[in-house]
Amino acid sequence: MSVFFITGAGPHIGKTYATGYLGKQLMEQGVNVITQKLVQTGCDRDIATDIMIHRKIMQMPLQMVDKASESCPFVFPFSASPSLASQLQNVSIHPRRLAVATKQLQLKHELVLLEIEGGIMSPLNESILTIDYMASQGYPVIVITSGQAQSIDYTLLVLETLARRGLSLHALVYNQWHDVDVEFTEQTLLDENQYQQAFDENDTGTKIAKHTRSVLWHYLTQHHPDAYWVEMPQVCDYGLDPIYKQWGEFEITSQSDLNVTVNTHALVQAGSSVSIESYAKAIADTLLYNGRAYRE
Repeated sequence: MSVFFITGAGPHIGKTYATGYLGKQLMEQGVNVITQKLVQTGCDRDIATDIMIHRKIMQMPLQMVDKASESCPFVFPFSASPSLASQLQNVSIHPRRLAVATKQLQLKHELVLLEIEGGIMSPLNESILTIDYMASQGYPVIVITSGQAQSIDYTLLVLETLARRGLSLHALVYNQWHDVDVEFTEQTLLDENQYQQAFDENDTGTKIAKHTRSVLWHYLTQHHPDAYWVEMPQVCDYGLDPIYKQWGEFEITSQSDLNVTVNTHALVQAGSSVSIESYAKAIADTLLYNGRAYRE
């Protein structure tokens, strides 16, 4: 368990912020961790934009591995799939170079958080998809999801595909960012029509998020009983969003309409529902008692 793939169940799901924040929490647990971006598109810098966001959230400067392009060996300016973005630059993405970059990071760090570009079905080059590369490496996978309207469909498709390819799901991380309530401004409160519209949007979003949690939670317990359900708070470039309030517990509505309260600070073990801080501690403990002892 020295490398985790990190992918998202749909666009704009927050996998870059999740990668950086999990890295920060692991660092605070004493883990020598580094983040990596498989490929970066839509970036006209030498260092990948997402790597820079990781470092901001982790509150650390750019590392030598960033400047040496080990943390992201391929960076392209065109915002498209890795395959198309590389073709437009007349560059070939060689899977072996990706694998070597990760191995180099493993030699210097206890843990590598490897964020993929786009989705698992994005083509890496003309021959292989991202999922093909993931299956060839066999690292366990962390999937980021949220309470958006399409999240159930996207998430279950990703989980089914990972299972078919024989990849182990380590955790399903629920990003609370999309659960933010609609802001009721002074103008909204004074205008009856605007108030009703904001109220309806807030009510609809809350129902969708609650239903999404319920469906995904039950699917996870039935099909991936050893995977973690992880609650991720609202995170911005510099860490926790200032308006965020830690949730001590949340409710999941079962199919029979019974409310099941799950404590996010419960005993951390495989199959648990935990905060991302507790999840990082569980990973750190595993490295401490297994990985480090083995190397020594």
